[in-house]
Amino acid sequence: MFTTYIILAIALCDLPNPNNPSSRGRPSQSEGCFLSAVAWVERVITYSPSDIETLRSVLLLAQFIALNPSRGSLWHLAGTALRLCIDIGLHWETEEQALNMDPELLHERRRLWYSTYQFDRVLCVTLDRPFGITDQSTRVPLPNPWARSRQLGRQPDPHDVHHQRAHNHIFGMSMLESEIKHVQHNQVGASKLANPKTNYSAWSLDIQPRLQEWYDTIPPPSKAHPLSIFAQQAYWDSIYNNAILLLYRPGYAVMHLSVEAMSIAFEASCKLIASIKILQREGKCESLWKTVHHLFMAGLSVIYGLWQSKEIRDRTPVRNSISTLQSCGSTLSAMSETFPGASGCRDIFDTLSSATIDFLVTNDAEEARRNRMEFEKQVGDLLQELPSRKGLPSTNENRNTDFSLSTMLSADGFDFGEMLSSAAQWPEFQDMNFDDMDTQLMTGIGVGSSSHLFE
Repeated sequence: MFTTYIILAIALCDLPNPNNPSSRGRPSQSEGCFLSAVAWVERVITYSPSDIETLRSVLLLAQFIALNPSRGSLWHLAGTALRLCIDIGLHWETEEQALNMDPELLHERRRLWYSTYQFDRVLCVTLDRPFGITDQSTRVPLPNPWARSRQLGRQPDPHDVHHQRAHNHIFGMSMLESEIKHVQHNQVGASKLANPKTNYSAWSLDIQPRLQEWYDTIPPPSKAHPLSIFAQQAYWDSIYNNAILLLYRPGYAVMHLSVEAMSIAFEASCKLIASIKILQREGKCESLWKTVHHLFMAGLSVIYGLWQSKEIRDRTPVRNSISTLQSCGSTLSAMSETFPGASGCRDIFDTLSSATIDFLVTNDAEEARRNRMEFEKQVGDLLQELPSRKGLPSTNENRNTDFSLSTMLSADGFDFGEMLSSAAQWPEFQDMNFDDMDTQLMTGIGVGSSSHLFE
């Protein structure tokens, strides 16, 4: 019963709403199915015939919470799933297992592992948190797209095969993003014998063609099921351009960008905004908390490039820049109608965007200088309002007053990381109890779980 109810709850999150055709999902029906599933979850986890079944139940809960972050703790669910994977040994596949294990069980283990890995990487890359497990500690082949059809002894369904190929491709991007974050974190602090710093310039030249290869080998959207998100070219474009932005925006390794890097980040940001606008219009956005963050960071990167680079301003027609900023703002506004957590991003972006447009259309040098000073003051005021992590140096102190917007875009942004973490209910370290992973905390039932993204 649990599996039936939770699958219905997940599916109802994305079904068209007959009472409101412009919106996706049926919240009341989905919530009812979720509550019915939760009524069964304790006995399912307690009396599960195997750890594999327990893991599957936890991942189904995580999928629902990813779509409805106010209903539970995605962080706890993802952490519990990862711990189960390691206990079972799903993170490391031996040659003996590959040769001797039942093919159906082997395929299931691989699927469950990569589903768990994906949750961990999406959370940790987006929230800028340490990974639950390093890539060097894992060795699992990707699921075979044709394995399921062979097990059932029938001809493979082209849509099913494409579906698994698409998932494998997304897993591949998660590995690339994981590498980007690992190398960027590796640049912080002094180099140690046990943990030498990566040659960032050489590594950057190495990963660029691998990102391009990923984009060039996307499973053809035309072969996906017409209703699948994998049939949307904008979906793949958004994933690729977000990875490019992750690589090139100001961060641990390079706080002040070269003109070339700034131009690449600016172009990727413009494309990302355009892609997310298409997905939002078509009702094809995935987890809104994640999409809002990607869109917001892309908008900030556009603003950063326009203020910082005369080359970008000279090369980009003013009308195009204004159109991009307006697209970002309107998309954030549309998202805030169905996801209240986006309203904070929308308000901040509108403030900075208005100042940027005034700057772009100003011809008088003295007025432009005043606009810039006012803009920097607005950025500083916004940053002062944001929280910093307890026990860690605040990025609100000792800022580079020349242009503090780079702090917002930096991968070490404690400020925006804290705002975003509420979507996953990421706890303060000193308040964590690693032994207390009860179902109430994970599902939000009986717990004050009204937190939303950026509120």
